[in-house]
Amino acid sequence: MKMNKLLCAVTMLFISHLSFAQIEIDGNNKKLTLDCKGQKVEVGGSGHVINLKGDCTKVEIMGTNNTISVNGLTSAELAGEGNTLYYRKALSKNGKLPQIIEGNNNTIIKKQ
Repeated sequence: MKMNKLLCAVTMLFISHLSFAQIEIDGNNKKLTLDCKGQKVEVGGSGHVINLKGDCTKVEIMGTNNTISVNGLTSAELAGEGNTLYYRKALSKNGKLPQIIEGNNNTIIKKQ
């Protein structure tokens, strides 16, 4: 019985860790291609060019002059200045992308 409880606790800890997985990018002028794997993405810093393969949950961009491309995402939040987010599809049930845009000259563009 104790072994079952321990196994259950370890499994729950592992599952909860997976649900909080995210990709964090900081610094300056990075050019990266990453597999999103359904994770949340946070981008800080400036001058990044990031290509995210696959689908992401939320994408947050909080720096300056970053360009991010993603296939699909659940929601987006941009702050800072001069950031651009390109996406192909919104993964929400209604097909619209929930978004928050703050700061100056930040844009979200749907690509065909």
